[in-house]
Amino acid sequence: MNDRAARLVTAIDRSDFPEALVSHLGERVAFDAATIFVHRRELAPIYVFDNFVGGKAKQGIREYLQKTYALNPFFQAQRNGLASGVYRIRDLAPDIFFQSEFYNDYRIKVTSNEEIGYVTRDWPEGLAEIDVAIQLGPDETVEFALYRYRSNGDFSDADLIAIEDELAFLTACFGSYWRRNRASDDLSEQRTSSAGPAAFGEGKISVRERQVLEFVLRGYSSESIAAQLGISLATVKTHRKNAYEKLNISTQAQLFSLYLKHLDANYSMELTPSR
Repeated sequence: MNDRAARLVTAIDRSDFPEALVSHLGERVAFDAATIFVHRRELAPIYVFDNFVGGKAKQGIREYLQKTYALNPFFQAQRNGLASGVYRIRDLAPDIFFQSEFYNDYRIKVTSNEEIGYVTRDWPEGLAEIDVAIQLGPDETVEFALYRYRSNGDFSDADLIAIEDELAFLTACFGSYWRRNRASDDLSEQRTSSAGPAAFGEGKISVRERQVLEFVLRGYSSESIAAQLGISLATVKTHRKNAYEKLNISTQAQLFSLYLKHLDANYSMELTPSR
């Protein structure tokens, strides 16, 4: 075993293992920042590590964990059983992800400088991103996200291959660390699946209408929604129109606003102590 791998193995029992893991990756691929989250299908991500610098960037992390994770391509992909591997974030995004102006509201800023067309408010801008996905179990996926300022150049195919070569080793190391430290590392606000898209509009719209709106929120075109659900384009438009009427909205901006209010309500309820 080489010295670099040995250093990571010996760090598994230490509290600074996530930092050691990021340093280990940094010896293979150049990047400017990294985050580590553990995703659990419908639930909010568990925060494990970040090395963002400055209070504003740290606030961006909090904004992401509180809300905007629900619209992130990696979060959506792991909900559908994303396989272990290395991915460019733009390759996980739907066909028209966040091209519409209605995503300028709340905690998201639309900008053509970002790979996926938007950035969480206060999150550092101008970053290229690759994501290392590792399946920890049937309902847990760890995300090692590596960021490089685009002014320093994009990640190359060789960069992705270099990390893929480490995948089995990273899986073994992080898996061992997580089994020992999961409870203490569950630092994020915990939410049940009632806060997720599957519960949005419950009691007001049908299951199929909710499915259509979820795809709309995730940035899919009507044509792509039709293909995903195996229905006609006309049926997609009918479901969307009916759902808008039931929710008393008429625009995508209002849909997005209503969805974020739905997340706010669930978040506030879970922070209210029971009597």
